[in-house]
Amino acid sequence: MPPLWLIGMMGAGKSTVGRQAAELRGVEHIDIDQRIAARAGRSISQIFAEGEHVFRAMEAAEIGRVASMEDVVVSTGGGVVLDPGNVEAMRRTGAVVLLEASVEALVGRVSGRPRPLLDGHDPEQRLRELLEVRAPIYDAAAHFVVDAEQSPADVAVLVAGCDLYSVGEDTKVVIGPTLPRRLLPASAQRQQAVVVVQKGSAHVGRVVMARLESEVDAIAMVELPDREAAKTLDAMGELYAQLAELNVGRGDTVVGVGGGTVTDVAGFAAATWLRGIESVLVPTTMLGAVDAAIGGKTGINVMGKNLVGAFWHPTQVAISLGVLGALPRSLIREGAAEAIKAGFIADPRLVELYDKHGLDAPISEVVRRAVAVKTAIVADDFREAGRRVILNFGHTIGHAVEVERAMPHGHAVAVGMVAAAAISQRRHGFDSGRVVEPLEKLGLPTRVDEADLAVVRRLLSRDKKRTAEGLRMVLLRDIGDPVVEVVDSATIDHGLKAVGIS
Repeated sequence: MPPLWLIGMMGAGKSTVGRQAAELRGVEHIDIDQRIAARAGRSISQIFAEGEHVFRAMEAAEIGRVASMEDVVVSTGGGVVLDPGNVEAMRRTGAVVLLEASVEALVGRVSGRPRPLLDGHDPEQRLRELLEVRAPIYDAAAHFVVDAEQSPADVAVLVAGCDLYSVGEDTKVVIGPTLPRRLLPASAQRQQAVVVVQKGSAHVGRVVMARLESEVDAIAMVELPDREAAKTLDAMGELYAQLAELNVGRGDTVVGVGGGTVTDVAGFAAATWLRGIESVLVPTTMLGAVDAAIGGKTGINVMGKNLVGAFWHPTQVAISLGVLGALPRSLIREGAAEAIKAGFIADPRLVELYDKHGLDAPISEVVRRAVAVKTAIVADDFREAGRRVILNFGHTIGHAVEVERAMPHGHAVAVGMVAAAAISQRRHGFDSGRVVEPLEKLGLPTRVDEADLAVVRRLLSRDKKRTAEGLRMVLLRDIGDPVVEVVDSATIDHGLKAVGIS
């Protein structure tokens, strides 16, 4: 996982919180000041005595070294943000979290401790002077801000949930306890942002609009029809008409706020309006957060699931764990199907979490791990020309079941994974129970009743993964060891029978 950077004034608790957050994440903690002192063989005060510029040069070199590391939580010094190169390195490689506290709180924490920048000064006055200079730099550097006046243990929990993943040069996926400090990347051409929602996500959409007031001159909201009714040609026509009425230009941004349906439609609108404008996505469901919003797949339904679409990568995906944690268990359950899918194909630890805790698995770790799997796979294969197809585990039969039975997407994918596991058992000796049992613990369906076999077969004949050789399916040789193979009709029928379709 990418590095997690803690910034803030001296006394904000970066070292204490960093150690605790690293322990929660099960990774190494790095204290930049301690590394500098160890490398130099003398204390920070002794280095500062040679001149602050000497320390800053050593600090920049250490930031550069740590920026190439993974699986670390990094506590930085209070002045690290004074070097734009440090800020760029931190923001490029991981999430930057600002620990923020009042001057009064900071004074109480630094009293009696050696602080070179406070020597010979009134601590409170000097802290105010430093903060006046640094506050705007901290604000610009941070992806997330956490109130550091809470107990270190509470702060560490919030910090441990923060992450940033990159999908090539196109997309940043930021995860945190709230929405990030900025939702839109800097742009000189942007004049307005259009927030696309459905009724169920409109309340988050209003929060997003309030956040955008400081980032863009004009903001509008467009509401889509409910559920899959939004993914029709008629609904797209209405959305295009509203974009035209708003005079949305090439420098403007579509902000999709909602579940997988909204992110699919908003992304497709951005991909096709004026031959492509910027999109930013704010998923409000587990399914959207761990799957639909990431990877640039956009689309609508025409005679089948997502048969019309485009690859169009959002510039940013902003995931709020606070929003996800407030979801009803039914929506967490549906999203769990896509999260555990990531585990089946690439991260056995995710499967273990769900197998042990069911729906009570820690949402922070689940989201971080599922997002890590998807971003890594997509970064290697933007347009599904190779390895990315493994993300379709469970989707081949799952999509057909979803359309025929009008099932929620996550439920249908669960059924599809069971079917694929049965085929995997026949072909590779994989124990299908290793898929069925954790799905059952999550309360997800593993069979369907009364599905029309002829309709399911017809839908499978239109599947996007069908080639001249036949239908490609993602199978498992083991947890974390997927393989893509062409399957014939008899093999498909075996999988269908395993989930009650015959």
